[in-house]
Amino acid sequence: VIISFLLAFIEFGIDAIFWVGKVGGLRNLITNKIPAFTYHDNKLDIEHDMQLEIGNTTLYINTENSSVDLDSMETDGVYIVIGSENIVMGMVSDGKGYEYMVTPLKYMFLPDGFNNSKLAALIPVFYMYMVIMFISVMAASEGRQLLLALIFSIAGNGLARNLNTGLSYGKVFTICVYAQTLSVFIISVNTALGYLLSSFVVWIIALVVSMIFMNKAIGSYVSGDIPPGDVF
Repeated sequence: VIISFLLAFIEFGIDAIFWVGKVGGLRNLITNKIPAFTYHDNKLDIEHDMQLEIGNTTLYINTENSSVDLDSMETDGVYIVIGSENIVMGMVSDGKGYEYMVTPLKYMFLPDGFNNSKLAALIPVFYMYMVIMFISVMAASEGRQLLLALIFSIAGNGLARNLNTGLSYGKVFTICVYAQTLSVFIISVNTALGYLLSSFVVWIIALVVSMIFMNKAIGSYVSGDIPPGDVF
C-alpha cells in the first residue's frame, strides 16, 4: 500500500498539487481567471475565448460557433475544445485536427442559467474527484505490480525448483512482488516526466532490473552444495 501510494503521488499527486497551486486554487481559477459565462437554452456563451493547460491536455473555449474546429488550433497536442453547443475531444498533429469524440453540451445536463458562481459551488466535488482519481491511480499501480509479479513468478518458480531452493510458489511470488519495486518507480518517474524516454525503452530497463533482483533474491536461497556459477 505504501509503495502504491508513493507511485500514485509521483504519477498524479505531484502534478495535481502543482497545477492547483499554479492557478491559485480552484476558486481563484473559476471566479477570477475563467471569463464570465452563462448556459441558457442549451447554449453556452462566454465573454471571450480562453485557453487552459491541464496536464498534457489543452482546454480551449470559444462560443462564437456551435463547435470549435481543431484545425484552427495553432499548436499540436491533445485538446478538449468547447463551443456554444458541442464539446470536442481530439488531437492536433502537424497542424491537422483529429476528432475522437463530439458530445453535445445538452447531454451534460447543465441547469439553465449555469454560470461562474454555480460552478464555484461545485468546488468540493472537483476536489473529491481528484481524491477518487488518486485512489484509482493507486489501485492501478498495485494491479500493475501484482500482474508483473505474477508473470515473473512463473519463471522464478521454475528457477527456484531447478536450483533446489525449497521455496514455495507463494514465497517466490512475494519475492517477485518486491523485485518489481525499483522497476515500477522507474516507470512512474518516466510517466511523471512526460515520457522522457520511450515506453518501450523504459519497459526493457524495468524488465532487466526486475530479473536481476529476482535472480539474486532466489539465488540467496541456494544451498551450499550448488556452485554459485549455476545460479544465473
